[in-house]
Amino acid sequence: MEIERGRLREIRSRLPEAVGPLGEVLPSLVALTVAESAFTSFTYSLALAYNEVEAFTMTEVRRCMDDTVRIEDGITASITTWQDAEQASSMRSL
Repeated sequence: MEIERGRLREIRSRLPEAVGPLGEVLPSLVALTVAESAFTSFTYSLALAYNEVEAFTMTEVRRCMDDTVRIEDGITASITTWQDAEQASSMRSL
């Protein structure tokens, strides 16, 4: 069995690029507002619903960003573990 540490490193190095758009979403979400000067009961309920959707979406985006960091940490640990195991099992001359 051969572990392709090079491919793992490549995947790990591309994760920040992949998560980049998620980082751009949060400021965009915060900047959105419900523009209504005379709320009716209907538009008021829509404004409340919007706030809940906004909060949920922001939580989900943050969770995805956190998941990406955990994946990156896991890949780093796998690379190190396999490298250490291969070095420990290699024969060396004294």
